[in-house]
Amino acid sequence: MCGIVGILTQKPQKIAKNIFLANNQMYRRGPDDEGFILVNNKNIDICYGKDTPLRLFGDKQPYYPIKNIQSTFEDFYTLAFGHRRLSIVDLSSHGHQPMCDESRRYWIVFNGEVYNFKEIRVELESLGYNFVSKTDTEVILKSYIQWGEKSLQKFNGDFAFAIYDNNKEEVFLARDRVGIKPLYYTVQNGHFLFASDIKTLIASKLYTPEVNLEGLYHNFSFSVTPRPKTSFQGVYALKQAHYMKIDCKTLKFNEIEYWDIPTGIQNITMSEDEAKNIVEEELIKSIKYRLISDVEVCTFMSGGVDSTIISAIASKYYPNIKAFTLGFDKKFSKYNEVDEAKATANMHDINHIVTYVDADVILEQINNMVLGFEEPYYSVTPHLIGASIVKEHNIKVTFNGLGADELFAGYHMYVRHQRLKLLSKVNPLLNIIPNFGKMRTLKKLTNFNNTYQYFANTYSIYSDKEKENLFNINLNSRDEIRKQYYKEGKNFKDDLELLSYLDFKSSIGSHYTYRTEQFNMHYSIEARFPFLDHNLIEKANTIPSKYKLKNGISKYILKEVAKKYIAPECLSMNKKGFSLPLEYWFGNQLKDLVHNSIEALKNRKIFNNNEIDNIMKTATVYHKWQLVMCELWFQNFIDNK
Repeated sequence: MCGIVGILTQKPQKIAKNIFLANNQMYRRGPDDEGFILVNNKNIDICYGKDTPLRLFGDKQPYYPIKNIQSTFEDFYTLAFGHRRLSIVDLSSHGHQPMCDESRRYWIVFNGEVYNFKEIRVELESLGYNFVSKTDTEVILKSYIQWGEKSLQKFNGDFAFAIYDNNKEEVFLARDRVGIKPLYYTVQNGHFLFASDIKTLIASKLYTPEVNLEGLYHNFSFSVTPRPKTSFQGVYALKQAHYMKIDCKTLKFNEIEYWDIPTGIQNITMSEDEAKNIVEEELIKSIKYRLISDVEVCTFMSGGVDSTIISAIASKYYPNIKAFTLGFDKKFSKYNEVDEAKATANMHDINHIVTYVDADVILEQINNMVLGFEEPYYSVTPHLIGASIVKEHNIKVTFNGLGADELFAGYHMYVRHQRLKLLSKVNPLLNIIPNFGKMRTLKKLTNFNNTYQYFANTYSIYSDKEKENLFNINLNSRDEIRKQYYKEGKNFKDDLELLSYLDFKSSIGSHYTYRTEQFNMHYSIEARFPFLDHNLIEKANTIPSKYKLKNGISKYILKEVAKKYIAPECLSMNKKGFSLPLEYWFGNQLKDLVHNSIEALKNRKIFNNNEIDNIMKTATVYHKWQLVMCELWFQNFIDNK
C-alpha cells in the first residue's frame, strides 16, 4: 500500500534532508501523498512535500502538515518519519500519514492492510475511542494505544508499521505474521534507520552500501540470504511475526516474536470431506476480506490451480472482476497457460483480459529486476510485465496465488522427498559419474542426511562444494537454513509438515512475497495473497498430510475443492511456474551482457576465476545467471551506491 522510512539519532542532527531524499526514492510505492514528522526534544514539526495534496485537506486533522520539508533542512532533530501513500482505503486526506491520535502523543507510519479493521474499530468504539478517518491506519494506532504489543494478535493482514510514543521517546516496529510486507533496518554512526526496502536506506545518504561476504556466500545457495541477514553489510530484515522497541535516547532495541506457524496440530481423525470444508470456508473468508477496498480490485490469473480458484471465488463476491493473463507470442507459446485460464474464466462472471507479449520485452526490464530483487537472483521474472499491464488499466490492487504450494505441498520437492530417500542410499555410486548438467542436480539432491539438508539441497543453486571452489573465502555450510529458521522444541508430525514450515519461514518470508511486492510497487500496485491469511494457515495445518499429498498428487485437497470452481484443463495441466526461456536468451539476446558481466566479475577479487570459467562451460543456466546477476548487483548497488 505504501512506503515507510524512519531515522533516529542519539543527538540532534540535520536529518531532514536525509528523510526527504529517502522518501523521494519511495515515490513509486506511494505517488498519491507524502508526509513527514520531525522531532527534537519532544517538539514535533509536521511537514509536507511536493506530492502532498494540501488542497484536499478539509477539517484540520491533528496531523495537518504545516511546514515544507525543505524549509527544515538546516534544523536539528533526533527523529524523522517519512511516508508515501498509495490510497486504497479512505481516499480522503484523512488517510494522510504520519498520522497521530488526538493528543499528538502517538504517531504512526504504516505500509499494508489490516483486513479486519472494521470489527476492531467497533470494539474500540465500545471502549470510548472516537475516529477521525475510515482508515485501518487509525485502527492500528488506537489498538496499540489500548492494547500495546498485544494488539498484533488482533490484526489479520499484511503490514509493517512504526509507532512513535512522544512521552516515552520510544519507537515500536512490527511486521506481519507471514512476512508479506518488508521492513529493513541498520544502525550506522549513531543513527538507527528503517525502511520498506534497502534502496531507501541507501538513498538516505546515511548508509553507504558495502558487501556482506557471508550474506553473499549464502545468497549463492538460496538466491536470497537467509533472513535476518542480507547481502549488505549491516542491513537486517525485521523477521516475520516479530516486533521491536527502540529507545530513542540510546538506540538500544530488542526483537520479540509474537506468532509462529503452528505445527504438530494435525487432526489425524479428520475426514477428507471435513478437510475440504475447512479449505473452502477459510479460502472464501480470506478472499472476501481481501476484496475490501475503495478502489478497483483485480486478479492475476495464470492457468494453474491457485490463481484460477482465487479468481473464480472472487467473482462470486465481486461481479465482473478483471482477471489478467499474460501470454507469449508464437516463438515461446509453449510457456502459455492462456487456454486453461480462458476455460475457467468462461465458467464465471469474469472480465478476462489476455495480453500477448513478445517474451523478449522482459529483457528490457533486466535492470529493474536487479533493483527489485536487491540481491543477486538466479533467474528472470515476468512479474514486472504483468504489473505494467495492470497499471495500464489504472488498477491499484491485484490478487496473487502465492502460498498455496507451500501450504498444500504443491512443489515437486514434496513428491520427490520420499523417492529420493531411497535413491540417497546409492549416492556413493553417483560420485563416479561426471558432474555435468542433470547429473549435477541429481547428485546434489541425493546428498542429504536429514530433511533440513534435503530442503537446502532442493533450493540451493550452488552446493557447499561449488561455493568453496568459487569463493576465495570459506564459510559455514548450507545448514545455515536450520540455524536461522528452526527452533528447538518444535513438534512436527512428519517430514512434509517440516518442509512446509521451512518453505514458509525461508522462501515465503524471505523472498517470494518481497519479490512480488517490489515488482508490483514498481508500478504502484498492491498485491494481496489470499492463501497467506494466517487463519487459513492455522486451519490448514490441522489437516493431515495424507490429504495434501495423496497417491503422488500434490495439493490433493485443494484440487478437490477446486473441481467445483475451475476448468478440468487447469487441474490436469503440468505445473509451469511462470517459466521463461532463459537458456535460449543466454546464447542469443543476452550473449553480450553475459560475456561483459562475467569478465567484469573476474575483477572483483572475491571469486576464483578458474572456477568461474568452469561454471560457464559446464554448469546449468541458473548457475551462470546467478554470476551475471551478481555482477549487475555490484554495479547497481555497490559501485554506484
